[in-house]
Amino acid sequence: MFGLLYPLGPGIFRVGLHLAALFGHQKARTAVTGRRGWAERLAVAANTAANEKPGPWIHVHCASLGEYEQAAPLLEALRDQAPERPLLLTFFSPSGREAVPADAADHVDYLPLDTLRNMRQFDAILPAADTVLVKYELWPRLIDVRLARGARLHLVAARFDPGRYPMGYWGGWVRKRLARFTHLLVQDPASAETLGTVDLRAEVLGDPRVDRVLSTVQSPPHGATQDRIDQIARWMDGRKLLVVGSAWEGDWKAVRHLLPTLLESEWCLLVAPHEVQGRHVEAWAEESRFPRMSMSQGEDWLGLDGLILDEVGLLKHVYGLGAAAIVGGGWSAGVHNTLEAAAFGLPMAVGPNIAGFREIEALRSQGALVVCSTHHEMAETVGHWMSAEGESSRAEAGATAAAWVSNQSGAAVRIAERVLAPGG
Repeated sequence: MFGLLYPLGPGIFRVGLHLAALFGHQKARTAVTGRRGWAERLAVAANTAANEKPGPWIHVHCASLGEYEQAAPLLEALRDQAPERPLLLTFFSPSGREAVPADAADHVDYLPLDTLRNMRQFDAILPAADTVLVKYELWPRLIDVRLARGARLHLVAARFDPGRYPMGYWGGWVRKRLARFTHLLVQDPASAETLGTVDLRAEVLGDPRVDRVLSTVQSPPHGATQDRIDQIARWMDGRKLLVVGSAWEGDWKAVRHLLPTLLESEWCLLVAPHEVQGRHVEAWAEESRFPRMSMSQGEDWLGLDGLILDEVGLLKHVYGLGAAAIVGGGWSAGVHNTLEAAAFGLPMAVGPNIAGFREIEALRSQGALVVCSTHHEMAETVGHWMSAEGESSRAEAGATAAAWVSNQSGAAVRIAERVLAPGG
């Protein structure tokens, strides 16, 4: 039934997208204007690559910027292992296409909407020999057209859960297509077991996000980013730093309980809101008397106990200055990225909403992360780490976190080897 209705979906989505753009929705407008001229751009890229790289194209597709965190180290590994093959990188969402550098691949663009006409034209202009779909990006018309031509398809860094699409009733027609993929490469054994229940064979090769995170640890920032990190280090003045990353209102409630402990300790606090603009940020700054970094200078911070990091792109580097972390989101939609803090060896406290986050379960089982059911419990957990009595447990949990991340590395290289392997 779903397969019969699907052809209507792209058309309905296209109308909705254009209406949203017409009424001023900026992301929708960017998605509409960004897709215009895709065929012409693709043809230019195909002709250019034919003169520079003789090998067949590899097409890597991501939904948005989040999936690019997994694709970036894979693209690097593919480039290293097959320098003669040009790389096409496409995105569904503007959050990916508009954020990545132009040199992330030989050509970076939007994927056209998944109609049979679009995908036939797309494949005719650039008939990639290998198409790599990252995580959940299973577009039926793209898959059908590529398979019909005999191209190899690879699903990488994938996650599957029982009952979750495409494992439920409505996903049967997608599963039939997955059976024809050259490779199903998943992040963890649980995903492979889930696919096994429907007679699909998968290989467990890990999550290339880990490689992306480790590259941050191993490669210090440059330019203005490094200047900002240096300012924060001077403000710390030898104190230990508690980082509250991707904070929402629920995480701020725990911070509120921690403020008295902070004043009596030799620690300082940096809060990075998940959304850096809005009344909540102003309210937090007013309540705590902490300055907002975007509105003050480094010399104004000296001697203060806390800062509010309302600038984008710094958090993953700030974790490198920290001694412990609260990773936000666990009181609302779900915990944000714990890998960045773990890679720098920070023990973590998170809120209770961790369903589906297997890396959190793994870090928790190793003793590197504490899941807190109340704001008071979170404040007590972190307050213990900030005390002299909690020093050894904090250091042990942080070392465990860093070791776990290190042990998960290498997925990008393993995936590239499988994608490039002759004969599947």
